[in-house]
Amino acid sequence: MDVGNTESSTSSYHIRERKKSNLAFAFFCMEKERAKDMEIFYAFCRLMDDIADEENNPKPARRESLAHWKEEISSIYAGKTGLSPLAEEMRGVINRRKIPQEYIQAIIDGVMRDTFDKPFETFEDIRKYCYGVASAVGLVSIHIFGCKNPLSVKFAESLGYALQFTNILRDVVDDYRSHGRVYIPLEELRAFGVSSEDLAEPSKNPNCKDLFRFMHFRAKHFFNKSRRLLAGEDKRALVPALIMWAIYEKILDNIAASDFSIKAVPVKISKAKKIALALRAIRESKRPEPEGKKFGRAAVLGGGVAGCSMALKLALEGFDVSLFESRARLGGRASSINWEGAELDNGTHALMGCYDNFFRVLKTLGTSGKEYFKPVEGMDFAFPDGGKYSVKYPPASAGCIKKIFSFLSYAKVRDFASLDNIRLLMELKFGLKVPLPGIKALDFLKSMNVSQAAISAFWEPFCVSALNTPLKDADAQLMVNTIKKSVLKGNDAAILYLPQKPISHSLSPRTEIYIKGCGGSVYLSEAVNSLKFRDGKIVAVSTSKCDACGCDYVFSALPVGALKSILHPYSKLRAQLEKIKFADILNIYFTSSEKIMDSEYACMIGSPIHWIFDHSQKLPPQSSGNLFLYGATISANTIKADNAETENMLRNEIKKFFGKDSIQKILPLRFAAATISADAETERSRPRDADIRNEFENLHICGDWVQTNLPCTIESAAKSANDIKL
Repeated sequence: MDVGNTESSTSSYHIRERKKSNLAFAFFCMEKERAKDMEIFYAFCRLMDDIADEENNPKPARRESLAHWKEEISSIYAGKTGLSPLAEEMRGVINRRKIPQEYIQAIIDGVMRDTFDKPFETFEDIRKYCYGVASAVGLVSIHIFGCKNPLSVKFAESLGYALQFTNILRDVVDDYRSHGRVYIPLEELRAFGVSSEDLAEPSKNPNCKDLFRFMHFRAKHFFNKSRRLLAGEDKRALVPALIMWAIYEKILDNIAASDFSIKAVPVKISKAKKIALALRAIRESKRPEPEGKKFGRAAVLGGGVAGCSMALKLALEGFDVSLFESRARLGGRASSINWEGAELDNGTHALMGCYDNFFRVLKTLGTSGKEYFKPVEGMDFAFPDGGKYSVKYPPASAGCIKKIFSFLSYAKVRDFASLDNIRLLMELKFGLKVPLPGIKALDFLKSMNVSQAAISAFWEPFCVSALNTPLKDADAQLMVNTIKKSVLKGNDAAILYLPQKPISHSLSPRTEIYIKGCGGSVYLSEAVNSLKFRDGKIVAVSTSKCDACGCDYVFSALPVGALKSILHPYSKLRAQLEKIKFADILNIYFTSSEKIMDSEYACMIGSPIHWIFDHSQKLPPQSSGNLFLYGATISANTIKADNAETENMLRNEIKKFFGKDSIQKILPLRFAAATISADAETERSRPRDADIRNEFENLHICGDWVQTNLPCTIESAAKSANDIKL
């Protein structure tokens, strides 16, 4: 609520001051009698606010004044006489508009919170405060506006939160500098590594921007929730609220556009811009609301990449989210291990520049920076005779043409630059050649006269590493689609980004903070056991700790096997999932007494090992210079051997390719069914979310195994969530 000067008279309270605020600005479009009632109510709100903020008055005295007003309001509802002039005016508004007492008392309780020095500890603390100073104001207002649809009650509460959380973000610096107030829960300050003192000068602590980005997300959640709750029949009556909405959301957008550089002087909107926004809101009020808008409780099953992506999308779009994960931490199959004093990814994951959907998730969370993922300028190809070729990507300063045709950099790779191979790549890039459905990748390449040397040097390593399936089995259309989106796309699409921390750290705990910060819930170590149906709809989720967690919508981000286990044996979706085949991945961490290669990673051509990564920088400082740490990845793994056989293979390959025989310790990690196969039959069996509507009305599916026209990767997991229409 905006703050004005305290006025001794409580009749027709300080009309000039009350007309300066954004709320008063919205009254001009109301019919005369309702506008008059809003002015009286708003005068009451400002007086309560001013009493709480009168810094020259001791806080106990302020509380006493507010307690007196609580008695005045109780007297109105009890029919008593002898009230103050403003209370008598309020009596008329209350009786005319049939306003429940609980809303007005909540307003006084809300502003009274400002007379205590106790900090906000949790989201629930700040939510309760915002309910009093903003949502309760909205709940009174809809009675004055004349709203009729019961949904408008939820709308008013949600919009109140949106406006107040925007206020808190806008005024975060001024509130601390001018009043020593912090309207951010301590648990959130701690989570982002920000102290109260940092809010006086946020530019000195880069963590403040991450905190502000999260606060922006929360405010957007409530704006979008309000958008879903807006009842068409009440839009005309809600024009003042729509004007307030437009002004405050514009403030919120301007804060984001400034890259969250919040200064001591709060962001404001000019009067001319307010008028333009008001006129637009009035026009919008005359348009019918779309039918079938979804809102309510959304249960997300599985906290891997797809589950986190889905939960964040739902929260941003205004749903009340509950996220269930069977493991003790979010990240799903991407987790971490500790070995030789280093915290490592459980499987050496890497991202490509074309992972637009996943990077969008990380940008939302503020975890896309170099402290999480480091871009590598080029790629090394290693050969069994010790030869090495380096492919460098065009720098940021390179011209457009050079970037578009950056895949020609691979011409340095031995046996790549045959005429037929270059011709095929050009035809694929510009859509001049498309494989027939169902054809295998190797057969397609042979039909295009690509030499066996080029297949071995480029296509086989690409297919195995990107699709986790050998060329002889892989679906040609999927392979072509994948290479077009990565290597052939040009610009930065093919650049590799190497995790500087386990990849799960980019999702957790930030996802939990975001979901809980919007009033949602995250349940860890809680496996989903079954779904409960009523009249063909899922009404609850049964977990290892809760027999019936109610929900309006269910979004499954479970792995194929876990989803099959909770579907009915005769489910059409379950029958389709039975046709999906899987592939294993073997990751081997090992230490060496000497440096094996100069680059950060390399593709090993003609080896059972496809990739090798240098993780030495993750070792503790005392190991620096004396020990080197590497990770080797075998995609489409068929090795079932014990550690001894794996170690012999690893030693032989490292000696053959790099001339080194200095391996000390090894840690093989085999992931059975790590991804789905990219063969033609499996590709046809991957369902789309829209495919299951006839069987499940309110169940949605996402995951790396869902049909996205991409192979089973981190990017396909994020894209499957992004593709779902809400």
